[in-house]
Amino acid sequence: MKIYDMDNKCYMEIEKYNDPSRKVEQLSDAIYHYKNDKFKMIYDATQPSLVSYIDSLDKDLLNGNGMQWLYFTSGTTGTPTGVFKTKENSQSQAMALIKTFEGMQFNRVVTTVPFVHIYGIDIGGVVPYILDIDVWTKENFLPEELAREAEVEGTLIVTTPVFIKALNRIKKDTKFTNSLFLTSTAPLPLEDGKDFSENYDCSVSQLFASTETGLMGYKKNDESILKAYDGVQISQNDDMLCVSSPFVTQKVISEGEPISVDADFQTEDIVEILNDDEFKLLGRSSKLAKIAGKRISTLQVEDIVESIDGIEAVFIKIKKDERALKDEILEIYVQSPQELKAKTLKEILQKSLGSINIPFKIYNHKTILRSSVGKKIGFE
Repeated sequence: MKIYDMDNKCYMEIEKYNDPSRKVEQLSDAIYHYKNDKFKMIYDATQPSLVSYIDSLDKDLLNGNGMQWLYFTSGTTGTPTGVFKTKENSQSQAMALIKTFEGMQFNRVVTTVPFVHIYGIDIGGVVPYILDIDVWTKENFLPEELAREAEVEGTLIVTTPVFIKALNRIKKDTKFTNSLFLTSTAPLPLEDGKDFSENYDCSVSQLFASTETGLMGYKKNDESILKAYDGVQISQNDDMLCVSSPFVTQKVISEGEPISVDADFQTEDIVEILNDDEFKLLGRSSKLAKIAGKRISTLQVEDIVESIDGIEAVFIKIKKDERALKDEILEIYVQSPQELKAKTLKEILQKSLGSINIPFKIYNHKTILRSSVGKKIGFE
């Protein structure tokens, strides 16, 4: 495996970086640790709240004895969770994913995603390392650039649904025959999957996963049913998905405490189990939106907005707009005699959450309704 820096048009060495910032540096540093069986903590250092939280933890908690990775969730879902993974977690997961390629042969991987989470490292890094093929990446891709790379036969593209939607919109007169797109689990409307496969003669495989569980299931193009990966056992508890597999973490750090994880891991995903290895995703049991590939807690955003002087209460709903490139929008209902301006909100969100661009609409001068125990239940 070699790493090609598309910005500087050259290959780079796989080596250790003390403070990797560019994508190619993050990938090189991660693969160096993986190759040499050295523990590595992975997180998005551009998020102030996440960095502050990690710095506040007892350093003994961060000891990775016997582990390959310690992934931290984005830091925007309330209190971040640290998820330990072994090398065997990554290896067995890569082999299960490779089986779904159904004999397709790839010469290289092109990835648009950063290497600061499990999707970037395990899918964009470990998979090509095991396949012993090169990884091509750059800081920022335009849809037209990604289309040119996908035209090269035998290219595996690791990207997000945003790029699938963007490529559908530009509808270039080209084909991506003998290439394959992998996307993360942000919602991809069935019509987008169908249009993409028809426009470009190329399949897009949508991966369903979480940091704690690793890969759980996948579907292709306009399929609505998820198929469990080889080695993944699925079940249900109170309508929520439970998984057991060689990819599931053994230990997490939650609320500053180490916690052992049960072999049968219950997610917050509401599903319909169809048979031993197929299921439908119906929704989630928590108030989480997915923005720019990161889980955003509406409860945390409510707390941030309510910290603004003069704001009495805030209630947030998640709206899905399948016509938009970023299809989860926060509708923010504000109880206050004053008007909350978009500029003010953008500034305070950036200060707390970093550079994440959160789509939102503000509805001022609302009354927030509460239940008898004080829980927010709506607005008028």
